[in-house]
Amino acid sequence: MFVKLRSSLQWKLVSLISVSIFFVITSIGSFSYYKSVQAINSDVERFSNQILKQANFNLSRYIDDNEHFFQNLGASDEFIRWASVQDGNEYTILKHFKEMNDRFIDPFIAYHPETLSIVFYSELGYQNVFRNSTQSNVLTPKYDFKEEPWGKLLSLSGKPERTVSVSSSYYNREGQLEKIPVISYAQKFIIGTKIAYMVLDLSLLPTQSILNEIELGNNGSTFIIDQQGSIISAPELNLIGSSVEASILESIGNASVGSHYMEKTKQMIVYRVIPNTSWRVLAMVPYNDLARSIIHIRYWTIGMMVIGVLIASILVILVASSITSRLKDLRRTIAKTRMGRLDIRMEVKGIDEVAELGGAYNHLLDRIDVSINQLAESRLMQQRAILSALQAQMNSHFLYNALESINSMAHLAGQMDIHETTIALSNMLRYTSNYQESLVMLNEEMNHVFDYICILKTMYRDEVQFTCQIEEGIKEARCLKAIVQPFVENSIKHGYEKTGEPMSVMITAAKVDARYICIIIEDNGSGFSPDKLIELRNHLRMDKPVKDVMELKRVGVLNVHYRLRTIYHDDMSGVSISNVDTGGARITVRFPYQTKEGIIL
Repeated sequence: MFVKLRSSLQWKLVSLISVSIFFVITSIGSFSYYKSVQAINSDVERFSNQILKQANFNLSRYIDDNEHFFQNLGASDEFIRWASVQDGNEYTILKHFKEMNDRFIDPFIAYHPETLSIVFYSELGYQNVFRNSTQSNVLTPKYDFKEEPWGKLLSLSGKPERTVSVSSSYYNREGQLEKIPVISYAQKFIIGTKIAYMVLDLSLLPTQSILNEIELGNNGSTFIIDQQGSIISAPELNLIGSSVEASILESIGNASVGSHYMEKTKQMIVYRVIPNTSWRVLAMVPYNDLARSIIHIRYWTIGMMVIGVLIASILVILVASSITSRLKDLRRTIAKTRMGRLDIRMEVKGIDEVAELGGAYNHLLDRIDVSINQLAESRLMQQRAILSALQAQMNSHFLYNALESINSMAHLAGQMDIHETTIALSNMLRYTSNYQESLVMLNEEMNHVFDYICILKTMYRDEVQFTCQIEEGIKEARCLKAIVQPFVENSIKHGYEKTGEPMSVMITAAKVDARYICIIIEDNGSGFSPDKLIELRNHLRMDKPVKDVMELKRVGVLNVHYRLRTIYHDDMSGVSISNVDTGGARITVRFPYQTKEGIIL
């Protein structure tokens, strides 16, 4: 097994990746389980606090709404007039009571139907009671505020006193007295010199419904307790008035918000003070409800780890086989290449890095094959070029000597035309036979053209007219050798020599776009035929290899164009052709503007 691992890349990858995946999945699973347990405990506390916070908000708003109504009613003109009645006139008392009922009580009852009763009592002995007939419990008709033992204990604090109790003063619909939980607001008022009392009783059912909406676990319970630990509101009526365990009160202390785990009862205690009161909302969640989720997470984590490892192992084997099989094909191809089989190509499968590697190797073999063929062709052309250069050099020396003899004879005979023509021809031969430099100054190239024009004038006299305009400052620019004279020669060859009609040739050279030299050769001949113009333009748009360029010796336009593209490697450089609107051909030669040192200005 160890030997197989050492000799097989596939099983090395499978083993390495499988072990790595197993380690990663196990680590992630264990860490996730540990963090999940922590997160559950933290989330229970956080969500419980959030739920209690929302419940507290609802309870606080409910209590504030009740107290706001109570204070508005106690400060109203209607209540003051009611409490200020001196003569005990029942009509006046009922009138003011009805005013309070219409303006304050009825609108309040519309939004708070849980209101049970409102009692108004004056120390002068008269009393009015509002009873909410829509409730299932109605205050006994025999109720008398004077009989309440706590009534005389109320102080002139200016604030309503809030108490929660189980009242026995209410009848049910069957006409029987029934104990119901009630939250009472009572306040003692001094109106002028007289004392008046007001008591508001509300059912605790809304607060119990708010508590019932708090769901913390399947067996969790929520209470409202006061500062002493007495239960004010609970889902079960018989718990109201009882006290919570002393250990719970001790763990809570004076904190306004928090949580605590009770080891003895295995419960999570979460509590929060209701704003503007001394009451607390207390929630108790059995830890078994939390542990149930943790156990589920444990089993799911283990199961997912096992499934993940199995799936990952299968995928690793498939992926490793895909990679290594193609690498084996590449290795076999390389081995055949080493044996000289350059015609063998690897079959490329897929689009991943291995496929790119195979494609790149195939491309490399193609390039090597092409390079070998090009090298053989270039060597052959090199040998031909060397032979041609030697032959041209031998011919040029003979011609130089012959021209010098003719020049001397013409000078001695006073034949200045022959003398100038011979010098021009000699200059042209020296210029074209110098293989040392392919780039010359524009001034030298134009001198070569002028020598050619000198010869033409000797041949054709005034039948051919030449005009030349060169922008100042560009004569020192570098240009490719023999890029203007071939076009002048073509103009004469396809114009005057064919038609015998007098013609003119105009040459202009200028700098364009600050970076290029543009040379335009125009004539007034017949121009290009439509078919020839299309053919040449199609050739100019094609990229020619070196071999084709070497064979373009008889086509001046294409030869110059491809030489410019080869030297400058610039898409803007080259030759363009067109016909002149007034008749004739126009050749435009364009190349980068460079100094003698090769710097583009």
